[in-house]
Amino acid sequence: MRKLCITLLVNILALAAVYPSDSHSYFLSSPVLSPDGEAIVFTYENDLWKVSTSGGVAYRLTALEGNESLPRFSPDGKWIAFTASQNGRDNVYVMPADGGEIKQLTFHDASDHVDSWSWDSKNIYFSSDRYNIYSSYKIS
Repeated sequence: MRKLCITLLVNILALAAVYPSDSHSYFLSSPVLSPDGEAIVFTYENDLWKVSTSGGVAYRLTALEGNESLPRFSPDGKWIAFTASQNGRDNVYVMPADGGEIKQLTFHDASDHVDSWSWDSKNIYFSSDRYNIYSSYKIS
């Protein structure tokens, strides 16, 4: 099943790059597959977008002032952690997987970049250049 979803993801992104809907250039990055294999979240024009793996129209999840990237679904599929630069530095943010209120988790002058989640969806692991390159944030 996972191999099928990965193959589908690659095909969708390849088709989007080869057959754009108009004359503009498109660049999708950081695609991530939801745990249930039903959705893909990716970065486009510095915002996060979500589309069904069965195709259709992608819809925007974020519209913040800075750049949003590196989305990661929680293992339970309820949350998306991502990196965003709103005040000149990259910090860690989290939001519901279907969209909704965005919460900033880190507030530091150093750059923090989302890496992954713990198996129980309670911790977000991120890399940072503050004291060492590995850090984490507990959700609850």
